[in-house]
Amino acid sequence: MLKFLSLVVTFCMTTIISTLTLANQHEQMMLGIMQMQSCIAENVDASYLESIANDSEAIANKIEQLCQAGQRQQAQDTAMDYAKKMQNDANFQAMQKCMARMGDALPDTQKRQDNFLMDDLNKNHVCDEL
Repeated sequence: MLKFLSLVVTFCMTTIISTLTLANQHEQMMLGIMQMQSCIAENVDASYLESIANDSEAIANKIEQLCQAGQRQQAQDTAMDYAKKMQNDANFQAMQKCMARMGDALPDTQKRQDNFLMDDLNKNHVCDEL
């Protein structure tokens, strides 16, 4: 659970550091992160966070093996299926709503979260991203 939350926070922090410079914006950003973490803790099943970390690692390993074996289409199909599964999962949707709580601190966060999986997979081949 901490691993996943750390990853989410790291993503947020990287984006924030590159775009925010004023002190009051920094305070707003930190408040947004705390609200997001609280929202995730309240609305997302803790066992889901653990399972998504494990599942994601297993899928990543499977995709890497398929790519190395030259089975590019099967690797892409596996990635697309997993992305669709995640986007249809109630816990994943709850996490996306929590990310939207970042609000004004990161105005594009929700847009990025809405389509990050499918857009990336539609534009790029998963094997080329390894």
